[in-house]
Amino acid sequence: MSRYRELSEHLESLADIRAILAGMRTLAAVELQRVTRLQEAGDALRQGLEAAVAAHFAGRPPPAPEAGVCVLLGSEKGLCGDFNEHLLAAAAGDAGPLVLVGSKLAAGAVDGPNVVARCPGALGTDDVGPVLAGLAQTLAGLNAAGGRLEVLCHEPQQQRVCRLAVLPPPAGPAARAAPRLQLPAPQFEAALLEQYLFAVFNGLLLGSLLVENQQRIAHLQAALQRLDERCEGLRQRQRRARQEQIIEEVEVALSVSGAAPRGVGER
Repeated sequence: MSRYRELSEHLESLADIRAILAGMRTLAAVELQRVTRLQEAGDALRQGLEAAVAAHFAGRPPPAPEAGVCVLLGSEKGLCGDFNEHLLAAAAGDAGPLVLVGSKLAAGAVDGPNVVARCPGALGTDDVGPVLAGLAQTLAGLNAAGGRLEVLCHEPQQQRVCRLAVLPPPAGPAARAAPRLQLPAPQFEAALLEQYLFAVFNGLLLGSLLVENQQRIAHLQAALQRLDERCEGLRQRQRRARQEQIIEEVEVALSVSGAAPRGVGER
């Protein structure tokens, strides 16, 4: 097979790869838009519940300083740069129990006694509900709702990995008047904490997905740029190979015509 044909086939295969990467980038951009819309819709609910919980727990004694469960919100799929590596680096010094969310995060983590659970992550916004349900069951099995609970995740506003204290909830200014409850106080408090945890983790998962897709778009864009540069280099080599092929064909034609026998009239 000629060098020109080899280069042509290589360029065709790279074109197929580029089409796949461009499609993945488009899907990540669409998912990013969906995450942004859902996050904006849930912000008001989360902020209202955080204020209600802060007011309810105002005046409570500060929590004990012992370490509690820490949840790491990683990615379920790859092609998002060093998204998971930053999380693992931030949790490197933790001696307390760790819960890893996301298959890619779990695959990159070193097995240790402090990794007590591994949960599947969300491929997209449609998976946030099932992931929340599975995470709630895992934390209930660890009795995490009764102690300290922290989350390590990518925070979109600060553009870095942040450690957030979820339980005990932060105390705020006390309400001006005691609420008139229709439920017994323990039952109301349990229901309030359940709604608070759902809203907080829903917001954190969506924020993590937002940063993940931002990094995925940037990672795929960089890969496409490198691929385009490589294709341009191959096209230049292809043009040179074609020129060499034409020259060889011309030289063969000239050598054949020069070696042709003369006619009788040319003696």
